[in-house]
Amino acid sequence: MRLWGHPIHPMLVHFPVAFWTVATCAHLAEAAGIEAAAALARASNGAGLIVAALAMVAGLLELRAIESRSRAMQVATWHLMAMATAWFCFLLAWLLSISPAVAADPALARRAGAVSAVAGFLLMGAGGWLGGRLVYEFGVGVRSGAKS
Repeated sequence: MRLWGHPIHPMLVHFPVAFWTVATCAHLAEAAGIEAAAALARASNGAGLIVAALAMVAGLLELRAIESRSRAMQVATWHLMAMATAWFCFLLAWLLSISPAVAADPALARRAGAVSAVAGFLLMGAGGWLGGRLVYEFGVGVRSGAKS
């Protein structure tokens, strides 16, 4: 899927990376007892989830440009799995952040949310590295007709 001749997926991915980086820091601060970080964690995590969902749809549409039996498709599959798992980790962190008051142990819910956000952040880093390989090693989305 292209916009003005450029793939949309790489245009969108920077936003969830920024939002989720802020969210991870805010979740950790909230778990450490800084109550003011809770609203920032919820807002940045929620924004990251929405934009990441858009980026994932664009990425799935752009996946068609990669030859199905290529090494690039193997890397793309690992990238997809890492980023989808990161998305679910951040979804869990967000759900825990909107409901700690109803949890039996709110402090435990905040800590679990922080752990989930850190896991998502690490997976996002691994998935981003794989996405970088697709671009810089295989030319996906860069070279016209690159199907490595």
